[in-house]
Amino acid sequence: MGDIALTDDDIVRERILQKTGKQLRYTSATRQAEHKIVRITSKNEQVPKRTTHKHRRQRTKKRRHHQRRLSRIKWRKQRRQRKHRRKHPRRHRALSQEARSRVRRAATARPDRLWDHAVIPYEIDANFSGAHKALFKQAMRHWENYTCVSFVERTPDHYNYIVFTERPCGCCSFVGKRGDGGQAISIGKNCDKFGIVVHELGHVIGFWHEHTRPDRDDHVEIIYKNIMPGQEYNFNKLSSNEVESLGEAYDFESIMHYARNTFSRGTYVDTILPRRNANTLTRPEIGQRVRLSPGDITQAGKLYKCPSCGRTLQESTGSFFSPNPQENAIDQEKQWCQWRISATHGEKIVLNITELDILDSPKCETDYLEVRDGHWLKSPLLGRFCGVGKLPGTLVSSESRMWIEYRTSGSGTHRGFLAKYEVVCGGEIVKDQGHLSSPNYPDYYKANKECVWKITVTEGYSVALTFQSFEVENHDNCVYDYLEIRDGHEDDSPLIGKYCGYKVPTPIKSTSNKLYVKFVSDGSVQKAGFAATFIKEYDECLTEEHGCEHVCVNTLGGFHCECNIGYELHSDGKRCEDACGGYIDAANGTIQSPSYPDLYPPNKNCVWQIVAPAQYRITINFTDFNLEGNNQDCEYDSVEVRSGLDSESTLHGTFCGSQNPQPIASEGNTLRIIFSTDNTVQKTGFSASFFIDKDECAVDNGGCQHICKNTVGSYQCACHNGFTLHENMHDCKEGGCQHDVKNPVGEISSPNWPDYYPSRKDCVWVFSTTPGHRIKLVFNDFELEPHQECTYDHVEVFDGINKEAQSLGKYCGSKVPDPVIASTNHMYMMFYSDASVQRKGFHATHTTICGGRVSARNKAQHLYSHAKYGDQNYNNKEDCDWVLSAGHDHYRVRLRFLTFEVEDETDCGYDYVEIYDGRDASSKQLGHFCGNQIPQEFISTGRHLLIRFKSDDTINWKGFSATYVLAGPNAEPVVQPTVKIPLVATPKKGKLGKKETETDRMYNKDQ
Repeated sequence: MGDIALTDDDIVRERILQKTGKQLRYTSATRQAEHKIVRITSKNEQVPKRTTHKHRRQRTKKRRHHQRRLSRIKWRKQRRQRKHRRKHPRRHRALSQEARSRVRRAATARPDRLWDHAVIPYEIDANFSGAHKALFKQAMRHWENYTCVSFVERTPDHYNYIVFTERPCGCCSFVGKRGDGGQAISIGKNCDKFGIVVHELGHVIGFWHEHTRPDRDDHVEIIYKNIMPGQEYNFNKLSSNEVESLGEAYDFESIMHYARNTFSRGTYVDTILPRRNANTLTRPEIGQRVRLSPGDITQAGKLYKCPSCGRTLQESTGSFFSPNPQENAIDQEKQWCQWRISATHGEKIVLNITELDILDSPKCETDYLEVRDGHWLKSPLLGRFCGVGKLPGTLVSSESRMWIEYRTSGSGTHRGFLAKYEVVCGGEIVKDQGHLSSPNYPDYYKANKECVWKITVTEGYSVALTFQSFEVENHDNCVYDYLEIRDGHEDDSPLIGKYCGYKVPTPIKSTSNKLYVKFVSDGSVQKAGFAATFIKEYDECLTEEHGCEHVCVNTLGGFHCECNIGYELHSDGKRCEDACGGYIDAANGTIQSPSYPDLYPPNKNCVWQIVAPAQYRITINFTDFNLEGNNQDCEYDSVEVRSGLDSESTLHGTFCGSQNPQPIASEGNTLRIIFSTDNTVQKTGFSASFFIDKDECAVDNGGCQHICKNTVGSYQCACHNGFTLHENMHDCKEGGCQHDVKNPVGEISSPNWPDYYPSRKDCVWVFSTTPGHRIKLVFNDFELEPHQECTYDHVEVFDGINKEAQSLGKYCGSKVPDPVIASTNHMYMMFYSDASVQRKGFHATHTTICGGRVSARNKAQHLYSHAKYGDQNYNNKEDCDWVLSAGHDHYRVRLRFLTFEVEDETDCGYDYVEIYDGRDASSKQLGHFCGNQIPQEFISTGRHLLIRFKSDDTINWKGFSATYVLAGPNAEPVVQPTVKIPLVATPKKGKLGKKETETDRMYNKDQ
């Protein structure tokens, strides 16, 4: 898939979207009409006539002859032009400017779309994670590192800016500056890759896609028939009013170029085909998303008229100097250079000019070295310097950026300057809001760093610190790398917390207007570090001005109102009104839906919170249940049960329909029941009883080493996978790792899951299920030591009963494998860990899938309608195909049903079994069966026999069992007695004319 560069039509649509709130497609009607024209034209040009090989060869020969002729004409024309340029050089200098203006490349030709002074302010939506924000910053730093473009956090002074967000278009951006305030750069699902973000930022800077330039047909071929319907407009050529080349050639390596299969109908189908290189006869590679190409860098420099020397410096220390003057030259060229030193939030830049030899002039007007405290030419001036030997003192930035400009008039032969800089972290921060991050963020922080920040906000306020991302070397006591926060300015102020690892700390608030933040790293492991923002915070709930009728909840930067249990918040966000539900602290009792047992009212949202004493658990049992829905989606009316008192607590289930949920026990001493209804269908609702029971597991895990399971009146200890319970029934010891799995449905996990698995483990799972069914394995969580060939820790799955069978996959790393399906009713899985690195391991579920291909042998084999045959009836909506095949030529397959109980109906239109004399349903049908009469025996005429079993979405019966075996070429079916199986069945409403009753087993008199 590809991204979309938005045009002026899209800008209009974006404004309509902002005003009306309606979601509109990004493709305008005008563009759709243009796409149809382009598509039809391309079809007319590309659809070839059917020709013979001789005709194709003649046509190829003519085409090559024509190309050689064109090459000779072009060479003669170029020779005439060279002679004319030598004869009239002055005229050709003027003509060359005009010629260059006609050579177009995919950069914007509109000056109003360029960002002022190459500075692009940005915001990032709060819904992005810390990892996403770090990725965006890495992509922006990549552009800054190779061009003179700067990205800065948006302030109220910035009218035009970009917003990293997610829009329906997925990956898309406007080209250049829109000019009317904020503009979106959409990073949607599957767009959160470094190269893709760099690509989208290229649109922001002012680049169109490379393949849209007017001369693209000389370099690539667009294959319209392979383009996904509705996406043809992304391949339109732009006019010369939109794009400008600035003298640059077509760039196949550009990060702005689509790949060969972008927006294609299939993965391996080309939509853009580069033309072959005339010298190597190979097609250039296109569509890379790794880094800026040299052409991208050059083009950006020309687009924003970047100085010929200087660059963006992002290292923590370094030096830079003016270009060397030309030796023995009387008149030097004028020089203009810019350097931009960029550090991370919370760092400052210390600059020392160690050599200075610049032409002296009054107030350094003509030749000078200028240093500014910020990111651009209007930042506060730190100093302007010229002369010889008069070195200024140390210059220190107030924040994380410094801007240096060097200009000369070309007079004299002065040597210029030499400067050294160092980025230092920590220091006093006196302002009401700002950013803070570890050194070198979002890249890994440096070793042996110690940074101390002392933040001060306005008197009478608190300092609120919120983390966007956090990744610091982990340790139980945070003794290696850590972040220390104290409530004050001194290193002995009250400690708020000491943090390390990967869990983002909760927001932190000081009690005064001062906060102490200290970051320490040792000499070994480095990580990505942290990023945080701070603001001045005031607790509005301490005053009477909040207006909340019941409860005021203070949040960072604001507050919101809540109501007591039994009340709902009014639409004004302040007042509370009566509601169903309530706060319950009784030892037992009953709760019911409103109006029970009559129909419950529409548009209700009831919350019950049951609270037990500490160390007690709550069990709720639904005695009656009847809600709208089918107990799958529960999108209309529902009952939601959670452990805890908020909407983010552990969810036990969301229920609807007419089946009583199973009893539910809380994880702690609180249980939350939420009943929601819509405005249409109403049912009788529910009634449930609850009681509390002491939880022996609440204190010291009940004495259990691994898992404590609370039961009514008692408790039980259990162990993690790979361990067995000790004789004392509390401790766990490392046990065998051989598992024989026969249940049709279940869960498996690595040893010690969810903690890190032990070293030197060699575990085996042998899965087997009912014959005629296959095993499906789905990994829900997966985290093993990574390796390119999975040589170290790994999981390997085999399609059979041992590791000699065919391998279905070998897995390691952190990517969750795709579901694995065996071809038979056996599967073998191995897990191996070596002696070094351990990870979290894996957790997977296994189920069975009916149908498949099975081979008949000389010994009879069994086949069952469903995996739990004999224990329970088959499921609704079964759709199974078994292909029975004879393993030898000239042999056939004999099929015999042993039991048969499938929902009965006159035409077998609901649940049924079909037999076909072949491998698919296009073969001759031998029978269509339902009811409880056992079908006759079948023998295939060829090597294959197909059994098809289907059930609908209501009544289900016991199912069937059968045997199959090889049959000789002359075998005949054995005549079986007609047998009916005794049964009791409830008819489908509106399907059967009368209710089935229990019948006696009936035998044919010929038996």
